[in-house]
Amino acid sequence: MFQIEMLPAQFGDCLWIEYGSPGDRRRVLIDGGTAPTYEVLRDRLTQLPKSQRSFELVVISHVDADHIEGVVRLLGDERLGMQVEDVWFNGWRHLNPPPGDMLGPVQGEFLSALIRKRRLPWNVAFDGKAAFVPKGEPPLVTLPGGLQITLLSPRAEALAKLRKVWQREVKRNGLDPDDPEAALRRLATRKALLPADALGEQRPNVPQLANKPYKSDQSLANGSSIAFLAEYEGKRVLFAADALPATLEESLRRLLDASGADRLPVQALKIAHHGGRKNISSDLLKLLVCPRYLVSTNGDRYAHPHQESIARILIHGGIRKEIFFNYRTEYNQVWNDPSLRARYGYQAFYPSGDRPGSVVDL
Repeated sequence: MFQIEMLPAQFGDCLWIEYGSPGDRRRVLIDGGTAPTYEVLRDRLTQLPKSQRSFELVVISHVDADHIEGVVRLLGDERLGMQVEDVWFNGWRHLNPPPGDMLGPVQGEFLSALIRKRRLPWNVAFDGKAAFVPKGEPPLVTLPGGLQITLLSPRAEALAKLRKVWQREVKRNGLDPDDPEAALRRLATRKALLPADALGEQRPNVPQLANKPYKSDQSLANGSSIAFLAEYEGKRVLFAADALPATLEESLRRLLDASGADRLPVQALKIAHHGGRKNISSDLLKLLVCPRYLVSTNGDRYAHPHQESIARILIHGGIRKEIFFNYRTEYNQVWNDPSLRARYGYQAFYPSGDRPGSVVDL
């Protein structure tokens, strides 16, 4: 089995991955969404016997609050008995010095302090150093049970650029980078991070939206995102976090050049930055053969997914497509239009009833 569950993470990401056989299920967690997502994660974990509350890998892709806050609360709750074999997260220690040949750095300090307090394995797959893509072939990591992960983002220069911003934001909040004791004291005062006892009415002009001039995301935090291909039993998924399209395109072209292929088949793409118009390019889509597109957001704050992003998928994302949303909102309901589905050869899947979340079996 290879299953992706997009937990309801408000306007963020929280992906619960299971792979293996029915008698030997293994788990990967990618990001923890906003602070309230912790409650969803806690409930999901406590459905399991304590002996099974384990993850082969927990990935915190980058320090934006809508990816990191839920994990801060989760790791702060030691009552859950959760076991983790490796945590992938680039903290201050991985930015200083930079790796060689709003933003949430404060939450990043909280998370770093909790990882140390709990003595969790940290970037073990990278010998404790930064998780990044060097020049040459992208790193390949095989998890217990056979899940293969090919790192596609970030680049070393993206982490180096983040260093100055991280230091500035942390100092602006009265902390010093890499001071876990001070970070834990500050975390104890942040109750929100502590564990707890009309747009859809108009039919979009898809070709016009898809052909709008593309302008790439320039966010330093998004540029530092850990993004990767995960492969199990011949099935691949691209988990794009909030990564920049140009970074993903460069890594994918390296893989394609090595294989001699023009396009990379994947079974699903978890699209970047919740469907932001600056994080999914036509050029990226043209490098893939992909039948499924996963969108994680409730649309709050940024009205994601942007219509331009979905339009690019409809034009450049293949002949037959399935789009999975983990919420039903005014911003995504427009794509349930029967005439659009027929014309552009896709199906749109939404949560049933009033309960958000989506499960995709590959």
